[in-house]
Amino acid sequence: MFPGAQVIELVVSWAVTTALTFLVVLVDERRLSEERLERAWPTASRNWHLAYFGVLALPFHFAKTRGTWTSTRGLFGRLLGFVIGLVVAFIVALASGFIVMGVDWALGIPND
Repeated sequence: MFPGAQVIELVVSWAVTTALTFLVVLVDERRLSEERLERAWPTASRNWHLAYFGVLALPFHFAKTRGTWTSTRGLFGRLLGFVIGLVVAFIVALASGFIVMGVDWALGIPND
C-alpha cells in the first residue's frame, strides 16, 4: 500500500457517507407533510447531528418525524420510523462501501 492510502480511504469514506446521509434527510424532509416537518430537527441542529453522528442519526430522524409520544398510534409510528431509519442507514453504509471500493480500485489501492 502506498503512503497515505489509508488517509485517502478514510476521507473518501467519511465524505461519501456524510453526503449520502444529508441527501437522504434532505430528500425525506422535502417529501414530509407540514405536521411531520414541524417535528424534524431545526436546520442547525439537523446539520450538527448528521455531521457528528453520521448514519447513526438516521433512525432517530425517521423516528422523530414519523411518530409522537402522545398516542399508541404515534408510538407505533416512532417504532416504525426507527426501523425504516435502520434500513436506510444500512443502505447508505452499503452504498458508501461500494463507492469507497470503486475509489480504491480506480487509485490502485490494494484491498488487504
